[in-house]
Amino acid sequence: MEKDRAEFWAACERVLDTMSGPVADDAAARRHILAEAELILSDMVESLRAGHARVTENNRRAAGGNGGSAAARDAHPRDSLLFWDAFFDIVLRRLVAYVDLGEESRDPFGLAVSVLYRSITSRLSDGLVSYSGRLLNKVHEAQLDERSRITRELHDRVGFWLNTAFRQMELYDVARERGTDLGKATERVERARFAVREAMRSLRATTSELRLQEPVKNLEKALSAAFAALPANEAVFRLNVNGDEEWAPNAVKDEVFLITREAVRNAVVHGRPKLVVIGVHIAPHELRVYVDDDGAGFDPAEKSGGIGLSAMRERAELLNGALTVSTVQGRGTHVELFVPIPERGDA
Repeated sequence: MEKDRAEFWAACERVLDTMSGPVADDAAARRHILAEAELILSDMVESLRAGHARVTENNRRAAGGNGGSAAARDAHPRDSLLFWDAFFDIVLRRLVAYVDLGEESRDPFGLAVSVLYRSITSRLSDGLVSYSGRLLNKVHEAQLDERSRITRELHDRVGFWLNTAFRQMELYDVARERGTDLGKATERVERARFAVREAMRSLRATTSELRLQEPVKNLEKALSAAFAALPANEAVFRLNVNGDEEWAPNAVKDEVFLITREAVRNAVVHGRPKLVVIGVHIAPHELRVYVDDDGAGFDPAEKSGGIGLSAMRERAELLNGALTVSTVQGRGTHVELFVPIPERGDA
C-alpha cells in the first residue's frame, strides 16, 4: 500500500473533484480531510506491522472539525460522509487486491478493515458532535437576539403609550387636587384614553406578529401625532421634516419613527425642557435626525441609559446607522441619528 501511495492519493483527489460543498471547495478543508485520510492509512500500516489495532487520536483531531474556513467548519456532516464512504471503498478495493484471502491472510485483512472502520467512524462521530454543538450555539444566539428584539418591540411600541397614559393621569390628578384649569385636566384624560387605546392596538400587533401590522408611511404625520399625545407640560415641540419621504423605504421610516419618538419622550420625561426641536432631513442616500432640547441634561458618567437608550442604539445598528447622544447638565441634550438609505434595488 505504501508503494502505490501516489496512485492512492490521486484517487482520493478525484473523489473530492467530483464533490461539491465546503469540504471539497475550501482549500484548507480539503487539505485537512486528506491529512486525516493519511493518518488512517498510516494507522492501518502500523497496525499490520504490530499485529494489533493502533488508532491515532491526533489530540482528538481538533474536535473532528473539517478545518479550513468557518463555512467549512459549519458544513453538514454528510459532506464528510460522502468522502469517507468513497475513501472506505478505495482502501477496501486495494486491500483485496494486495491480500491473498487465504487462511493466513484472514486475520491481517480483518485487522486492516477493523482499523479502517474504527478510524472513519471515530472521525464522523467527532464531526457530528462538533456540528451539533455549533448548531446549539447558533440556536442559543438566535434566542438571545429574539429576546432583545421582543424587549425593543414591547418597550418602544407598547411601553411608550402606557408611559404616556400614566403621565397624563398623573398630571390630571395634580390639576384636580389644585382645582385649576379643569378643562385642561379633562383634556389630559382624553389623551390618556387615546394612549391606552394605542397601547392595546400595539400590543395586539406585537403579540400576533411582533411588529406593527402597518409600518409608518408618513413620518411627519406619525411624529406629530405621537408628540401631541405626550404630557409635555409647558414644552413646545418644533418639528421640521425636509426632503422627499418617498426616498426612504417604509421599514426604515418605521424604525426611525420609533427611535425619534423615544428620544423626544426621554427629553420630556427626564429633562423637562421648555423647547424640543426635531429636525428630520431626508436625502436620496441618507436620512438624518436631530433632537435638541433645553432641559436639565444628565451626567453621562452616571446615566446607565436604560432599556430606552439601548433599544434606540440597537435599532440604529440594525439599519446600519449610528446614534450619538451628547449632553451637558443644565444645558440640555443633543441626539443625532444617521441612517443610510439603500438604493431601490438593494431595499
